[in-house]
Amino acid sequence: MPVKRHEWFLPRRTHNGGTCVETKFTDDAVFVRNNLRPTAGTAEFTHEEWKIFVAGVKDGDYEV
Repeated sequence: MPVKRHEWFLPRRTHNGGTCVETKFTDDAVFVRNNLRPTAGTAEFTHEEWKIFVAGVKDGDYEV
């Protein structure tokens, strides 16, 4: 679980202020949205779903 909880934050690798995924962790869920269009919609995941997604990213399942 990240240090920041209950507030939106950008990844540490965000440098140029461009479009990026903003994340918010709460006790019950993980929320994700586009930082440049925060009112366009928010995806909600359980902590277990998020752990599985992050493991997939680390394993290379989502290479672009």
